Amino acid sequence: MNKTAIIYASIHHKNTEKLLTEISKEIEIDIININKIKEIDFSRYKTIGFGSGIYMGKFHQSIYKFLEKHEADIPKKTFVLCTSGIGKGRYAKKFFSYLQDKGFEVLGAFECKGFDTYGLFKFFGGLAKGHPNTKDIENAVAFIKNLGID
Repeated sequence: MNKTAIIYASIHHKNTEKLLTEISKEIEIDIININKIKEIDFSRYKTIGFGSGIYMGKFHQSIYKFLEKHEADIPKKTFVLCTSGIGKGRYAKKFFSYLQDKGFEVLGAFECKGFDTYGLFKFFGGLAKGHPNTKDIENAVAFIKNLGID
């Protein structure tokens, strides 16, 4: 039984899904696509992470809806991962604060670049082509290992 799961939304280019799939090869962690969840037994987990691409400056709306519906059942230890065209950390920090305001103990936040062709970016070939890359994945694995959630 894994003690940690990451619930994620990865829609457009599947950047977040790629990142989490690679992490799960290195670390014993369950990754759960929010769009494929039927039921989840939160008692199996000590820690729940939330992962998302960034859509209009925020985590995907399905993550917010999921939290509203299951907030009372989700373990209070959590962490945040996301991919964005810019990859500077501000979106992860924003969601970090959102979770803290809801009473969660947020252990950390990680953000890296992800290929982005939203809006005008598509006319210029997109932002962050080739991301997440090997270095992004290594950094994400190190981030989770450093959370001390084993």
